[in-house]
Amino acid sequence: MAQTELEKALKHYKVDSGKTSGEIAKALGVTRATLWSKARGDTPINIKQAKTLADMMGITLEDFYALTPVTD
Repeated sequence: MAQTELEKALKHYKVDSGKTSGEIAKALGVTRATLWSKARGDTPINIKQAKTLADMMGITLEDFYALTPVTD
């Protein structure tokens, strides 16, 4: 399965910031597995988590939502 844009962006953010998946997940109040489930679009991202990730990544909420996978 191809990576989503959010998965790619998170991986780049990890490299650029030096943060681990665990640190990012902790900031969201989820596990590492749930973080990547959200990045793949398997689990919804709530607005608080979206804002936290956008702030961490230094992007606007609008830009963040442009990265998120569309789910049915």
